[in-house]
Parts: sequence; structure tokens; C-alpha cells
Amino acid sequence: MRVRMFVSVVSLLAVTGGAESFIYPVLAAPPAYDARATADWRRQRETGLRAADGWLSVVGLAFLQPGANDIGADRSNDVILPAGTPPFVGRLIADGTRVRFEPASGVDVRLKDQLITAPREIGPNDRLQVGRVTFHVHQSGARIGIRVRDPQSPLLSGFRGLKWFAIDPAWSVAGRFEAYPAPKHVTVPNVLGDLEEFQSSGEVALTIAGTPVRLQAISSGRRLWFIFSDGTSNRESYRIRFLYAEAPAVDGTVTLDFNRAYNPPCAVNPHTTCPLPPKSNRLRVPIRAGERSTAH
Repeated sequence: MRVRMFVSVVSLLAVTGGAESFIYPVLAAPPAYDARATADWRRQRETGLRAADGWLSVVGLAFLQPGANDIGADRSNDVILPAGTPPFVGRLIADGTRVRFEPASGVDVRLKDQLITAPREIGPNDRLQVGRVTFHVHQSGARIGIRVRDPQSPLLSGFRGLKWFAIDPAWSVAGRFEAYPAPKHVTVPNVLGDLEEFQSSGEVALTIAGTPVRLQAISSGRRLWFIFSDGTSNRESYRIRFLYAEAPAVDGTVTLDFNRAYNPPCAVNPHTTCPLPPKSNRLRVPIRAGERSTAH
């Protein structure tokens, strides 16, 4: 594994003897790895999962058929809501990637605390609420579905916490970002077999446990996002893991801190969708860092 050395003059010691002055540079040690910040980050990740609207609150994902789809708690509906919600809440009219919600008469359905009394088009950012339950549009590849969340989800109440490899500064690895001449479109299947589209601006070359590897980076604002698997996948860790890195420096250097590699939502919830790693990101070298499988 590549070891980065940072040398700087932090002080000068002047020793005067007669007419001569000798200057001795004092070399600083490499910056210490901030294990406390990584531990805090891990706690925040678990707190996010436990939140009332976190990934553990998802209780359903139903894909819409073209035309009318009924939604409510009755089992005859196309989209079934948790017990305690009205038997029939309304209809979702699917037309390609567009969805229109038509509320049932007399049912209290709200969007941002505003009562919905007439049909309206809804998108992924529109969370409709009926009682304690929310639902919104979710797209998986070319398919349109409805994702349902409940703060009283059994997955949430039964959650026993995450498992991690021990924090090890050696797993904060320096690499070099190599940009493509032009951004590339990347198509990968998700766990349901639907094809997801991403954009990649380049790859990161680095050495892991003595093995040179290259990881394709997905563009995520100014950050780089990596979807990968490794030699621990399906055994010590989940079959897919995610990792973010800050934007590369001007000279292309970038740090991948595998202590912050984490599992995707589908590791803790069967009602979620997750992209599979691009072929180039399916590593054989084991990375015993970051989040482990909850089965171990």
C-alpha cells in the first residue's frame, strides 16, 4: 500500500557560535489520521438509518401499471399501505414516467401539510402523507413505482445496529484521478435487474495491499462516488458497498478512506433498489475496512 509522506518545516532552531549561525530544519510528522471523526461519521450513519424517514422506514415498493392504480390499506389495491391507513386513499394514474394522483373523496392526504382535494401530478420529491405514512414516486431503470414509508416499520423497531471493521489509518489510501477526455455514460443493472444510468468523469488508480487497481468514479456533484465489491463481499461484507471521496486536488491526487465504505440500502431493507458495481469495480483484493455484513 502506498504510504504518503508529508514533510514541512515547522520551526527553525538557530544556534549562534561566534560569527556563524547554523539553521536546523525540524521535520514534522505526517498528519495523524482523525479516527474520532470517522467514528463520529459512523454514528451519524446509524442515526440516519434509525430516523423516522430513514432507509429502515421503507415498508413497500410497488411498480405501477399503465393507467389507473388504486392505493390504500385494503389488500385489493395495487399499492398497499400499512394497516391503520384508509382502505382506499385514491388512484395513481401512470402515463410513461408521469404520475397523477387522484385523491379519494373525504380522505385526508397532504403534501407539505396542504390538503390535496383535486388531482395533481406528483414527482419523486413529492411526499404525500396519510396519517403517519408517506408515499412517493420512485424510478427504477425505466419502471415507475411507489415507495412507502412508515415510522413504525418492523425493520426500524427491530434494528440492532451496524457492524464495522476496526478503524485503521492504513485504509485511507492515496490515489490519482485520471479524467476521461469526455464524461462517459455508465449503464449498470440494479439488484432488481433494471438498468440504471450514471455519468463518470474518470477513474482512480491506486494500490491496495500491494495490488494495483482502478476504480471507476461516478460523478456526484464535486465528489466522486464509487460502487464496488471486493474479496470480502458475500462473506465478511455485503455484496455491494459505496464510498465517497472529495474532489481530486489540482494535481489529481485523491484520498479514498475505506474506513468509511458503507453498505447500500438493500443490505438492510428488501424494499429498496441498489446499483451493482461496474465490472471494473469488482475487485478481488480483500478490503477489510468500513461496514461489515450484519450477518457477521
